[in-house]
Amino acid sequence: MNIYGDILIHPLSSSTQEKRYLLSCNGKYYEANYSIVELLHFLQEYSTKEEAITAYMCHKQGRYKIEQVQLIIDRFIAPLFMVKERKHTFFYEKELFSSTAIDKFSNQFCFMFSKTYMLVVLFIAVLLDIYFFLSSDNLLMFNNKVDIYMVIGLIVFMLASSFFHELGHASACKYYGIKHGAIGFGLYLNFPVLYTDVTEVWRLSRAKRCVVNIAGVYFQSYWLIILLVAFELTGNDTLRYIILIMNLGFLMTLNPFFKFDGYWIASDILGVPNLRARSLELLSYWYKRICKYPIEKKPYLLQIRSLEKYGLLLYSIVVNLFMGFYFFYIIPRFFYRFVHTFPDKANELILYLSNNMTPPFALLRNIGSQLLFLMLIGYFLYRLVTPLVKRYVGR
Repeated sequence: MNIYGDILIHPLSSSTQEKRYLLSCNGKYYEANYSIVELLHFLQEYSTKEEAITAYMCHKQGRYKIEQVQLIIDRFIAPLFMVKERKHTFFYEKELFSSTAIDKFSNQFCFMFSKTYMLVVLFIAVLLDIYFFLSSDNLLMFNNKVDIYMVIGLIVFMLASSFFHELGHASACKYYGIKHGAIGFGLYLNFPVLYTDVTEVWRLSRAKRCVVNIAGVYFQSYWLIILLVAFELTGNDTLRYIILIMNLGFLMTLNPFFKFDGYWIASDILGVPNLRARSLELLSYWYKRICKYPIEKKPYLLQIRSLEKYGLLLYSIVVNLFMGFYFFYIIPRFFYRFVHTFPDKANELILYLSNNMTPPFALLRNIGSQLLFLMLIGYFLYRLVTPLVKRYVGR
């Protein structure tokens, strides 16, 4: 049996000057150039590896020796069959709904992705949202008449909206004829998130991948339209709060710096897979050039077309500045403010409770959000430091 036949070859839509390919094996996907794919075709065509190598060397008119071809196979093709632990985007992840369970929903909703239908819905949502922000008075002012039932209702709504968001990604996959995976819960940096496994999206063109990536926000736009219309009719304060929460969620989701939907949209617009790694690769390349260290391979930036090249260069600069700002300013500033303000808020809460008074919602919100953020940062730092400690202690 020819094991190389188990490797499937797909064209990869990217911005590289040379054509790239997608190799899939054991449910995992790998990027490859034409040279690797050409050799793989010979390995799949002949019954034994020895025959394939001989035919390949004849095709290349003796430009390679047997040892060189074998080295390429051992280094770039054979590892595809190895059972590797999957690289995790999240520090913690837990499957909530299997792909089979989600199929029942995604099959029903995939009809919603006709181009005209999507554009009309998104246009209406954006138009109503702009009108909401321009016409609403005292947009950020809220009364304190918030009870536990309202808080629970807001949490339930946010979870349902987030699940509908993930269902949008799954439905878009079905619309384009590819499979989706499970929906689960994960912890990315210090953000709790729901996620959908859409690994097979790499088989699609860049434009179709962008549709899959925006599909979550598109599905939530239906909720947003209903809420905006209801708010204009009633002026209900709770609806205003929910609309603002949804808009904040959109800003987070479409952020191109963290690995949310905005990151994958930026990756597909630029045509650069592993966008974050490629932006760091550029910094490493510059560092080695300045220090005159040997450079093993040309960075991805120098392999892509001119327009996307400038886009990747700009993204690399901005994202690394942003991540530095987040880790070296935002997080330290949070700890500083927590130490200086949390004790006073805790004392205020104790005074309310000791006098049998209901604490204002703003106070509970501030205390709860600070504690939640602290726990998430603590878990993130724990997962970040633990492997390093094990590595150095185990030496």
